[in-house]
Amino acid sequence: MSSSSSSSSCFSSPKPKTLTLFTSIASIAPALRETQQQQQQQQQQQHDNGQTNQISGKTFELEEIVDPSALSGYGGTVVFDPSNLSEESKRKLRRAEILITEPHVLAKLLLQSSSSSESLLKNLKWCQSTYAGVDPLFVVKETLQSMQQWPPAFVLTRFAGVFGPSMAEYTLGRIIAHERHFAASHNDQLQRQWAASKQILQYRYLSELTLTVLGATGDIGRCICHSAKAMGMTVVAYTRSDTQEGICDLYTSNLTVALQQADYIVSVLPSTHETRGLLSLETIQVANRSNGGKSPVLINVGRGDLISTDTVMQALQQQHLSGAILDVLEQEPLPVDSPLWTHPNVTISPHVSALTRGKDVPKLILEQYQRYLQDQDQDDKSSLRYIVDWNKGY
Repeated sequence: MSSSSSSSSCFSSPKPKTLTLFTSIASIAPALRETQQQQQQQQQQQHDNGQTNQISGKTFELEEIVDPSALSGYGGTVVFDPSNLSEESKRKLRRAEILITEPHVLAKLLLQSSSSSESLLKNLKWCQSTYAGVDPLFVVKETLQSMQQWPPAFVLTRFAGVFGPSMAEYTLGRIIAHERHFAASHNDQLQRQWAASKQILQYRYLSELTLTVLGATGDIGRCICHSAKAMGMTVVAYTRSDTQEGICDLYTSNLTVALQQADYIVSVLPSTHETRGLLSLETIQVANRSNGGKSPVLINVGRGDLISTDTVMQALQQQHLSGAILDVLEQEPLPVDSPLWTHPNVTISPHVSALTRGKDVPKLILEQYQRYLQDQDQDDKSSLRYIVDWNKGY
């Protein structure tokens, strides 16, 4: 046997599993390929240095589905029509054991599979979402339940652990901009006027303010709490239980108590049957009356169905809220005829407080992939992180 063939035999390893990528986020594929190449080079170097006599079986293959006739756009403009999937795309989906995709794409694939003689997801064991929220899946829950196809047979994990710093920056940035009246100051600049807007001379320090965080014990909420505390704010945590974690000044499961403390309210709550419409006009009115008419500013970076656009408008008109900073809305994109666009105390951004960036994906994917492979030996997927509970919706 030649030395080269001997080396090849020694170099053999179990065949890596395939990660099937089907996403509108174009930057994920090159980031994963770069990581894959770096991993292979590192293991090759270790082998050449005699540090191991076998390449680890924990590398992966990447199979990308690119099908613009079925999936196109980005963010709020993404359009996915499974009926336009090419035969090649269908074949790739049918053989996929591990799928990386957006939740709204997965929801439509589930519906398509439920009405098809052959499921497009028949071999799927684990799906990694590219989003933190997976609420589109629960929009189709009732339909799938009626067909006795709920819950799905595979494990779904959220994309998490990376959005906290970005959303904390957004939240504190918005609070500072609102308190310091940056918009008014910039308008003075455009008008070539020096301190024409007297409000820019009237502001509060962050250390004088109380921030109530709805959903404070998740990884995003905790990051916002830590950041706000670091800036000297008083922080109130609204949680499902009165868990004391030592970060916030007050933990409460009483929504009215949480709201009545606030100068600013930030929500990072997911969309579930318990959180939809949680901030009703009556709830805001009661909280506002009990705090002496404090009229807090609402910042929503969680999910838009926490509060309806009509409720936001009414709360502003009745001065139960003094302002609204909305990165997520009940309907996205916001209709052009919505009065929120031109309301002087409303700030709107197009769901950008924390974006899924390609370079953030590989680290989580690789960690999850290693956990998945370890679980295969134990016939147990419990070590995967951020597993979605099909009953709770997050």
